[in-house]
Amino acid sequence: MLPMNPRELQKQLRQLKKLGIKIDQLVDAEEVHIVLSDRKLILEKPDVFIVEFSGQKMFYLAAQNIREELRKDQQITSIPTQVEISNDDIQFVAEYTHVSVEKARDAILKAGGDIAKAIELIESEKKSSHTT
Repeated sequence: MLPMNPRELQKQLRQLKKLGIKIDQLVDAEEVHIVLSDRKLILEKPDVFIVEFSGQKMFYLAAQNIREELRKDQQITSIPTQVEISNDDIQFVAEYTHVSVEKARDAILKAGGDIAKAIELIESEKKSSHTT
């Protein structure tokens, strides 16, 4: 609840009513959800006031705790994929880089099946092991 002297509040509400402005409070609001294109804002235990003027309603929201969540349809879900590697690919990488078949297979797996990336991984490992 907003801190205010109840008598002062009643006086201000009467003045606003004279101007044609009606204000109501929703006293039992537990949460307010504001849905954006990529996320959702959740206002917990908010003070909610409805201000009505000239036939239009405006909502005034005040909350001390605001949570932010990604929208479910925007959340990235990782789907485990299996990389299929042919023996020819393993043999090619092993011969090209002069490493064992096991090292070639591991590099192709790390590279997600990308032969060129696997060769780069092996070559960069070779360079780093020669410099140390």
